[in-house]
Amino acid sequence: MILPELPSYLDSLGGAAYKGAIIGLFTVSACVSRPFSGRLADTIGRVPIIIIGTLLAIVTNTLYIAVPTVSGFLLLRLIHGFTIGFSVTGSTAYLSDIVPNERRGEAMGFLGLMNNVGAGLSPLLGSYVTKNLGINYLFILASLFASSAALVFWNLKETLVDKERFEPNHLKLKKQDLAERRVWLPALIMFFMVFSYGTILTIGFDLAEHLKAQNKGVILMIMTLSSVLVRVIAGRFSDRYGRKTAVIIGLLLLIGGILLMAQAKSLGSLYLASFIVGLANGMNNPTIFAWVTDWSNPANKGRAISTVFIMLEAGIGIGSFVSAAVYANNIHNIASAFYLSAGFAFVGIVLLFATWKYHPKLIFN
Repeated sequence: MILPELPSYLDSLGGAAYKGAIIGLFTVSACVSRPFSGRLADTIGRVPIIIIGTLLAIVTNTLYIAVPTVSGFLLLRLIHGFTIGFSVTGSTAYLSDIVPNERRGEAMGFLGLMNNVGAGLSPLLGSYVTKNLGINYLFILASLFASSAALVFWNLKETLVDKERFEPNHLKLKKQDLAERRVWLPALIMFFMVFSYGTILTIGFDLAEHLKAQNKGVILMIMTLSSVLVRVIAGRFSDRYGRKTAVIIGLLLLIGGILLMAQAKSLGSLYLASFIVGLANGMNNPTIFAWVTDWSNPANKGRAISTVFIMLEAGIGIGSFVSAAVYANNIHNIASAFYLSAGFAFVGIVLLFATWKYHPKLIFN
């Protein structure tokens, strides 16, 4: 809801040079929180982790109003990342607990579908509220939505059977808590895939504004709608035909969409590119998360999910910082940033094919 308006808001605070930090700082803290949220999800339970993340979302969205400075804004972006680091890890582990293995891809598709419906429609509402009422009302509305989510999550029945009471030593991470080695391949594929997403979230709104879009949130809405169209079908497809086949199709779509976005000279071509990128995300995300839960040890499911999210946030964060540096607030540089993103997605295909050829036992079908 708030994302499309944050670059302009940061400009108004005098922080135009820090646009890359809007996504970058958020993903850094989300990434740092993942080993903790994964360990806690496997010890004290899934539901408490979801609640912690949701409560943090309420607090940070409210505090944006009270801290109208560049340094305060950047600090809040850093804190805000912990919301995703906890709530999404917990909810993904929760879902994997309650669905049968043979429908895991389909279930992950449904989770992503609802996630993207909210993430895709809310930017339109956020831009409308900001334009007609002001940015502070946007932050208040975001807090109210987070509060509603907290009320829903509060009534969830815990699915972790042998949960423990929280103790401070649960926050003492061991080396194995940092990542689940069993899921290294889908985690790396996720990194190369979402580099482009960090690029779009950082400079895509500037491209939309340059092409005279009336509402910058439209590109996210289009990406979301196209992702929604394919998510559940993609999950079923990967359940039937294999994770690797679905991921390859998704990466090829992503490369095509990003290259078209780099060449966009009109809103029509930008919107078409956004539609294709959305299809790619809808194909890849449920497939990769189903792949991760296929591969993970049931006792360390939270750790496995947190591992792939670490790579997701690392890819988005690095993509954000790098694309902002290449773009440098100069519209003539924007195509180069998108070309770089397409190159990262291509590396993902090369990695998958190389592993498929030389280490086929590492690929789950």
